Amino acid sequence: MARKQRQHITTFPPEQLEHIAENMKERIYATLTLLAVIAALWQTADHHTVLGTVASILGTATALWLATLIAARMSYRAVHAKRMTTRDYRKILFTSSGLFAPAILPTVLIFISATNMFSLKTALFSSMVILSLSLFAFSFSAGRRIYGNGLRLVVISALEMLLGIGVIILKLAVGE
Repeated sequence: MARKQRQHITTFPPEQLEHIAENMKERIYATLTLLAVIAALWQTADHHTVLGTVASILGTATALWLATLIAARMSYRAVHAKRMTTRDYRKILFTSSGLFAPAILPTVLIFISATNMFSLKTALFSSMVILSLSLFAFSFSAGRRIYGNGLRLVVISALEMLLGIGVIILKLAVGE
């Protein structure tokens, strides 16, 4: 199975692989950013409504997306001294779309908390755990194609997940 997956991934043209890598980079960046936002929301969960919390999370993802589009456009013009083409815009729209993915599950959990199955604070805590574990999963799934040693792969993935946990700890330590 891993061999088939490896063959499948390498069948993409190099340019498309770069677009996929950029999309994943944006997704990981958004995960780390949302961990900080969700940690702050968790700390003050009693002062937030479900809709306000969802708006904060989706607003953060949207702000990151817009900032990425603007930064790409400005940097392109600065480097190339011309406007971006439609092809360039399509590329940046695809690569930046990864910024929204980490917001999906926290949003679903928060909406479920509105049914009183569990509290908003529990939904936010669960979101932090899931986003942290997603960092481990990304690292592990990417690393298993590179590292032959299972223990080394687990250690590297755990260390990369610790970055997300570090973001949470730092946010909780400094507060809002």
